[in-house]
Amino acid sequence: MKPDIHPTYYPNAKVVCACGNTWTTGSTKEEIHTEICSKCHPFFTGDMQRIVDIEGQVDRFYKRLQARQDYVKAKESRAEARVSPERPIAELELGSRSTEALAKAGITTVGQFLEKLSRGEKEVLAISGFGRKSLIDIKKKLRSLGYELPDAIVV
Repeated sequence: MKPDIHPTYYPNAKVVCACGNTWTTGSTKEEIHTEICSKCHPFFTGDMQRIVDIEGQVDRFYKRLQARQDYVKAKESRAEARVSPERPIAELELGSRSTEALAKAGITTVGQFLEKLSRGEKEVLAISGFGRKSLIDIKKKLRSLGYELPDAIVV
């Protein structure tokens, strides 16, 4: 071994905990300060309900957990609203002619349109000013939004 390269070893180094507990051990430092020891740690004291919170880490964790839960709930509600039968036809951005034709026929929501479509494409095509192209466009738009279209009866 090379001489004078090793740190000084203190066989009676003093360890001081934040709770006031002290003991001696061997170390390369003469005095060691700790924040928690076996006298005050919840695992060793049996006080598992007490959570040691240094610098608010537990509070920050619970805030992040709550933010995540809020995000998941908001995402679910957006997904439900996306396929809601109460959604107005005007939000589908079909075209003014198709939207006006459906409005004149009394169809203002997606649910009303799906109900009419379930009785057959012929009933939908019977609406004045609503043709095959408009039907194809609205079906395509509804499928892209996640709506389940009824099996249309083609007559």
